[in-house]
Amino acid sequence: MSVKGGKQAKRKPPLRWRRQLVQAELELPPGHGTAETDEFGSGYEDRQAPSASYATALPWWQLPWVVLSLAVLCAAALIAAGLALRTAQRERSVAAAALDRVQSLTLRAISAEQTLRVAPNPVSWSRQPDAVIRSPEPPVLLNLVLPVAYAAGYPHLAVVIDKVDHGRLLTVHHVAPDSNNDLRLALNSSALGAGEYRLRLQSYSLQGERSDVGWVRIVIQR
Repeated sequence: MSVKGGKQAKRKPPLRWRRQLVQAELELPPGHGTAETDEFGSGYEDRQAPSASYATALPWWQLPWVVLSLAVLCAAALIAAGLALRTAQRERSVAAAALDRVQSLTLRAISAEQTLRVAPNPVSWSRQPDAVIRSPEPPVLLNLVLPVAYAAGYPHLAVVIDKVDHGRLLTVHHVAPDSNNDLRLALNSSALGAGEYRLRLQSYSLQGERSDVGWVRIVIQR
């Protein structure tokens, strides 16, 4: 035994006393291709992403192609409903217009009388209607009274009635005012209908020619 630096060197134990080294076997974490079971009994791979078998296990009404088909059908149904409502509204408008034309062309029995007194304009047409009334329903006998005291020098007058945007409705010849200088005319209201009516009072010359001496604008609303 040699001594170096004043200290005694330690001797290594014999080979038979040395402990053999043992390599520890450590478990590696499972890979993506393996399915390990955790403590709750569920597979590791199932927790990562749903498999194809899980997707096919959905109910048929939850499948993507079924949901897409239902969405397309709902959109088509909404479009068809909108077109049907638009068509129905247009048909109702056409039917209402046709009903108005039928009622305006058909005389109906009167149930009462109504008097309308309107003073003619002796100069020209008035800027605003001289009278605005609502079309009676059911129809009535409309007694039109026109005071013509300003035209007392004319023993007889003619009354011409035109409907605006339609044409000539009526012409009455040689109408004489009463003792109160009122010119009276009775009409079935169902023959008039809604619209604007223009009345012209005309006097007669010695030659039988007519000239305007009064103007009246009457608007009948539906």
